[in-house]
Amino acid sequence: MADLSRYLPLSRRPDVDESGVTADRRAETSEVLRSLAALLRTADGSLWTTQTERNGWRVADVAADLVRGFDRTRTRRALDAAERLVRGGEARRLDELRPLDGAAAAADALDARAAHLLSRDRPTGVVELDDAVVATLLVGGAAGTVVPLSPRASGAVALRRAAAAPTEIRAVIAGHTLRATDAGWEFGHGSTLVDTAHGLLRFLTGIGTVAPHRPGDGEPTSTQAGHD
Repeated sequence: MADLSRYLPLSRRPDVDESGVTADRRAETSEVLRSLAALLRTADGSLWTTQTERNGWRVADVAADLVRGFDRTRTRRALDAAERLVRGGEARRLDELRPLDGAAAAADALDARAAHLLSRDRPTGVVELDDAVVATLLVGGAAGTVVPLSPRASGAVALRRAAAAPTEIRAVIAGHTLRATDAGWEFGHGSTLVDTAHGLLRFLTGIGTVAPHRPGDGEPTSTQAGHD
C-alpha cells in the first residue's frame, strides 16, 4: 500500500530528488468541483434546501460559500478561521452570502471554475482543494451519497487536516498511521487506524464523529469534534 507522504510536500522520508513533486492541485481541485457540479445537476430538486451537517447551513449556503469564497486571500481565510472558533464551526455568516439562483446555476459556476483553474497559469494549492472537498462532503452527506474522490485528492486533504488537527482529533490520531482502506494511501507513524477515505475525511474535517479504528476491530467508536 502506498505511503501518500512520498508524493506530497509534507513528506518525512529521507532526502531525495523531489524535482517532480508539486504542490499544484489544479487537476485534483477541478475534478472535485466537477463531481460536485454533477451531483447538484442530477440530484432531486429538494436537495438545494436540505440542511447539511454544518449547523444552520443548507446545501444552497455551502454552494454559495464555495463559489463566492474560493479565491479568498490568506487574510480573509485567517479571519474566517477565527470566526469559526467564535461561532462554533460556522465558516461565515449566512447573511453575508449572496445566494445563487438554484442548483443548476451553482453547477454551472462550479464547472466554469474547474475549467478556469485548468487554463490559468497560477497554481492551486491544497487549501483550495480542501474547500472543494469539504463542500463535497457536506453536500454528499445531505444527498445521502458518497461523492467519489481520487486518492490524490482525498489523501492530500487528509494529510493537511491531520497535520493541523484540533486537540480532540489529534488525541485520537496521535501516534498512529492512518490508512484509507479503499484509496491505497496511508501516512503517519505507529499502530494503524483504518477507515475508508470518505470516513477518514469526515473525521479529520470534523464533519463526522466516527473515529478510525484498528484493523479487525468491531464498529468504530464515535467522538465529538467541532465542524469546520
